[in-house]
Amino acid sequence: MSTSNDVFPVSMFDNIRQHPSNYRLLTRIPLTEEGVDTHFPIELNPKIEGDTVKTVVFLDTETTGREHTKDEIIELGMVKATFSVERKIILSVDKFYDEFEQPQNPIPPEITKLTGITDEMVAGRNFNEEQIVKFLAGTDLIVAHNASFDRPFFEKRFTISSLQTLPWACSFKEVPWSYLGFPGAKLEYLATHLGYFYDAHRAYVDCLALLWILYTCKESFPHLITSARKSSFKVTVKGNTFSINNDLKRIRFRFDGFDKSWYKLVNSKEEADSLKDTLETTYKDGSVNFDVIFKEFTARNRYKF
Repeated sequence: MSTSNDVFPVSMFDNIRQHPSNYRLLTRIPLTEEGVDTHFPIELNPKIEGDTVKTVVFLDTETTGREHTKDEIIELGMVKATFSVERKIILSVDKFYDEFEQPQNPIPPEITKLTGITDEMVAGRNFNEEQIVKFLAGTDLIVAHNASFDRPFFEKRFTISSLQTLPWACSFKEVPWSYLGFPGAKLEYLATHLGYFYDAHRAYVDCLALLWILYTCKESFPHLITSARKSSFKVTVKGNTFSINNDLKRIRFRFDGFDKSWYKLVNSKEEADSLKDTLETTYKDGSVNFDVIFKEFTARNRYKF
């Protein structure tokens, strides 16, 4: 059994006092402290006159692997909160959902090592779809820290129509963490940079940690909400592009091996139009023929597989 001395090096107090600049103290994220969830709802910021209050659900999955086409969700965590549309701040933490589900095959050892979730923990457990639908009813936005991972897994498992068109945002991609001074965008990096730690890789705890980070870093949540409300565009170049592949790489297009095309994501229709004009006037000729295709994304269809 571990003791407090195993967790915190009290024997080093003298060294810390003598050389405080050589040490840094990390605090457990308050929302992840044992028993805090029994006190929900918790007010983080008071509602004021004029606030339009919306609901946001922070969602995370733990899975048997990284491919949603063959792997399965073994833990689903969700935390429901409210926010002010005008002030773009989180107001309260209201309730949570956390449940396991037994997969068809045994959990791979590397997944158990990463998450701590064992076959014994999930044995006989199933997600209650009716409960999940009720939990997500009226949700204005779902936030995941890697929505391009979590959304395909979630929508494969829960095929109910009301759960297929919910608006999603990604706090990993839609918050400019580097611009805000963070050395990386992984959840644990963000927490450490802010002076916190938590027990990572458990879905419900990861949701609470993400909520706290977005609450603590005041500039982050406004970026996320603003991005979620905007359209973005995928510009795809498809056709005879072999001779201009290096040019496409240089202007930051990425190759889609499945579709045999090049694509780039941009933030506005104007930017997409400008990029199409540049491609067609600079690279298109008799020997280089291709089509430039636009696809618009909003929070309703962004991050779908």
